[in-house]
Amino acid sequence: MTKKFQSLIFISLLITGNLFLFQHCSQKKEILPEKINDLMLVKTIEGEEAKKYIDKLHFQPVSKNENVIGYYENLSGEAIVYVTTYPDQKEAKIDFEKMTEKISPENSVFVYPQFFDYEGNKIYKCFGMGMSHFVFSLNKNLYWISVDTHLAKDFFEEFYRRIR
Repeated sequence: MTKKFQSLIFISLLITGNLFLFQHCSQKKEILPEKINDLMLVKTIEGEEAKKYIDKLHFQPVSKNENVIGYYENLSGEAIVYVTTYPDQKEAKIDFEKMTEKISPENSVFVYPQFFDYEGNKIYKCFGMGMSHFVFSLNKNLYWISVDTHLAKDFFEEFYRRIR
């Protein structure tokens, strides 16, 4: 092999590696964008710590899949986004249906539940604990957004647009 050919191979591998790295980073940002409207992503919890936190919220083990939690805030309010990633879209939709069936005013702190269609996707919305909540599946992910009610509509719409 000539030195020139070896250099071309090295450069090609370097570019391919960087493309993979950038693609991986951009996929991560799609799950939790750095900024939604004026709210900044200030904290992220992933892996085992996120799983434990989600299980603690439910008072029992509920999550076998990969989880990430993002905290957004600014001076006007805050939002928390919970994301669970499934092996495929079908499993995410199945858990979406199970979750929304279990959330009912009789059994929980959540009130005024409703389903609505947003860009062809079924969205569940409710209120509770001083916040608006949106639950939906998209691709292989199941999302639960909890956001201060005065920011809810704009935050949800921008978040959805950014992850779509």
